[in-house]
Amino acid sequence: MIELGQIADDLPIPVLMFDPSNETLDWLNLSGQFWLGSSLKSLAGKSMGELFHEHGELVAIFEKTRNNMSPLQGKNLILKPKSREEVRCQVSSFIHNEKVGLCFLLQGRQKLSENVFGDGASALGRLLAHEIKNPLAGIRGAAQLLRDDVNSDEARSLLELIESEIGRIKRLAERMERLGDAPPSEFSKINIHETLRHVRKVVQSGISPEVDFVENYDPSLPLALADEDSLTQAILNLVKNAVEALGEGTEKPQVRLETSFRTNGSGLPIEIRIIDNGSGIPLHVRDKIFQPFITHKPNGQGLGLALVSKVVAAHKGVIEVQSRPGETIFSILLPVKKDVTDEV
Repeated sequence: MIELGQIADDLPIPVLMFDPSNETLDWLNLSGQFWLGSSLKSLAGKSMGELFHEHGELVAIFEKTRNNMSPLQGKNLILKPKSREEVRCQVSSFIHNEKVGLCFLLQGRQKLSENVFGDGASALGRLLAHEIKNPLAGIRGAAQLLRDDVNSDEARSLLELIESEIGRIKRLAERMERLGDAPPSEFSKINIHETLRHVRKVVQSGISPEVDFVENYDPSLPLALADEDSLTQAILNLVKNAVEALGEGTEKPQVRLETSFRTNGSGLPIEIRIIDNGSGIPLHVRDKIFQPFITHKPNGQGLGLALVSKVVAAHKGVIEVQSRPGETIFSILLPVKKDVTDEV
């Protein structure tokens, strides 16, 4: 008689067997060992909490299968093995030789880059753009008048930052009015690191100095072909969200801005990461976080991340999110055009 282990060891999907009496790992196949990054000898006897972050849904499937002695299937579970990347997967449970087995069909990290706006949302965007443009001229005029009354270099620098942001918002508002659902079209070669530094200055000027900003940029990163205003706004939304995720209970609040050049053949080698050490995104929201009007903030409207997703999609890129208590990572992945070879 052929044992399960003989068959499962050759399967290209992780298969884990648990002892139902103490809910610990009894056996796993070679794919499972590769996925979890360790051998059967070192993993045997570990609980689900020792193998995975945020494992509540997995435990629920295990317990129902054990108690009812019947197979189950869970779709679109977000799991993060210890020291491994977060993945979306489908989990199938079964009973074999009085053990509870779990099969994991891995579907990759959470990637969302769809155009999530319809005609109604675009019309709302045009209306908002019209309303935003009206007060901008007055704000710009007030900033220019203040120039005559300031003496310090720091104050002048802040006024320059205000005027720069007014100009960018005005350009964005004008583009919202005339483009509707059309993607951004003002593409040029930009230095991603300059964009990140600008965003950091904008956000840092209005928050508590207790928040520590750490920048770690890859000096070999090429220039990107991008619509600078819309990409800046997308990154600004993500960095502001990262700061807001650092609640009062966060010890040593920190936001990290990072870049790297991926060489995994995905066609999207430019990676921008915004990382915070806040409480994380709740599991029930994470799967829909880029959809309009979905938010876990008490006073949020749920539009910021939907706009980010639309901007990234217009750049032929993708946005990924990984989150657990103590670390949330938003990654923007962008392509490199053949005519963009300069380093930043």
